[in-house]
Amino acid sequence: MITSRDHTGKPIFSVTDGKKLGEVKDLYLDREMRQVAAVFLGREGLINRKTLMIARSAVQVYGIDAWLASGSDTVVGPEAIPESETFLLVNDLRGRELQTEGGTKIGVIDHVILDHEARVMGFGLGKVYSQGPLAERKAIARDAILNLGAAKEPMTINLAQAESLALPSA
Repeated sequence: MITSRDHTGKPIFSVTDGKKLGEVKDLYLDREMRQVAAVFLGREGLINRKTLMIARSAVQVYGIDAWLASGSDTVVGPEAIPESETFLLVNDLRGRELQTEGGTKIGVIDHVILDHEARVMGFGLGKVYSQGPLAERKAIARDAILNLGAAKEPMTINLAQAESLALPSA
């Protein structure tokens, strides 16, 4: 399995002219946290800091050593990507608590687990407050999440489903 951390620092190149477009600084997830929605390349400018990103649709290859985008013109600001205001940076997700439907704390999100097409398979746990399969795996499948929570609200999980769902191997 590939984690969001594994992609940090990977270069992104244009397939049309080989130009280096930047490096993955972070990943944006879609509103439902089902897939990578865009790549965060950083910010430029001293006074008016402009966010630079590449939409998922422009990424053609999520490679082991580098990512390939469709062209040099794919680096844009958030205003050029529909619904970008609903995206969530993986770094902002770190530290979000997981709890059962009854309110029992399960753990804290540390990273996102992705497949080879940048779809979210699950979440790696930094801290685990429970014992059992989740504590051993230190990961939870995306399909076990009932409520995604918010910045100051925990995610809610179905514990039985979380313990029974195994994440696929890489």
